[in-house]
Amino acid sequence: MQSTTALILITVIGYTTVVANESQVERHQETFPSLHSQTKVKPVLHVANGLNEDGKLVKNYRRGLDYAINYFGNYGPYHVYLLGPGDKKSILNIYRERAKSRINPNSTILPDQQIKEYLRRPNVINEIQAVLEGKAEGGLTWSKPPRRVYEDVTTNSIGRQNDPVENTWGALHEYHHVFQIAHCDSYADRDSDRNLSSWMSEGMATYSSAVFMERLGLIDFKKYMLELRNNGSNIGRPGINEFIAAKDDWRLDDESYWESGEAPQVYYMLGAWATAYLIHENGIEETTVLKDWYFDVPRIGKAAAFKKHMKIPLDDFLVMFDNFIRQPNEIVMKIFQKPNNETND
Repeated sequence: MQSTTALILITVIGYTTVVANESQVERHQETFPSLHSQTKVKPVLHVANGLNEDGKLVKNYRRGLDYAINYFGNYGPYHVYLLGPGDKKSILNIYRERAKSRINPNSTILPDQQIKEYLRRPNVINEIQAVLEGKAEGGLTWSKPPRRVYEDVTTNSIGRQNDPVENTWGALHEYHHVFQIAHCDSYADRDSDRNLSSWMSEGMATYSSAVFMERLGLIDFKKYMLELRNNGSNIGRPGINEFIAAKDDWRLDDESYWESGEAPQVYYMLGAWATAYLIHENGIEETTVLKDWYFDVPRIGKAAAFKKHMKIPLDDFLVMFDNFIRQPNEIVMKIFQKPNNETND
């Protein structure tokens, strides 16, 4: 459906896909909910000119986003930016729309000035340049309260467009982070009791996105978990087995691996296996591990919420998991032969 303005709005199954163009359109600024509450505001997909010409880029992204929202609930406002090089005017218009979505009506700074300030930020200028140069960067970002906005930014979406499986997978993974951030103090240190540990945020999102991908008929979940051990699968080498053999003193709750470059192995891979251990070995319901326990984090803190829902103190769990994960493949893979505590939504 093409509007009479130069902005094209395509509404598909509850989503508004915004393809930027030549004019600016004043849009109603929605009222933001409290940080921990769901919202009625629908996600908005912003797609640069030249992308999604056959509709598959948005279709495959929405395949993952639909599933994740159905499972976790609708948190937002959530803006998805599927960008790419080629049309500078299109990109600049999208970033202006992005600035408008962050306007705080309660601020003493006028809206136009807020937009200008945002577009002058060095990180925003650098990101726009990365888009125009075709660099593949981005990820999930979010604004500070009380005007919370979540954004999934892909600076070069050509790769996503050409790989429908990874496109869906990424949408699932990033939306789990949206849900997580809504239920913790995301600006506190990761080792703070108010925020999630990196293995919880990345590992649980890695696990959930993989199991959801299997339910969508796109991957074999058990094969994927084995690949994480053997070769790192789609996260990257080395896999868990090689990493553990070379790094005997690793700790799941050590937050320094971001600096050492070992975050993929510890937080994503081992974190995914720690999540699997809770569900498949300790018998905790899937929805408890992936969703329900988060609701108590803002109220009683990470450690107390974990103990309440996982039925084990966090420190004790870390010791148990360390002993478990060092065993050979044929031993650890047996946990998937037990009854699955999944809940189908």
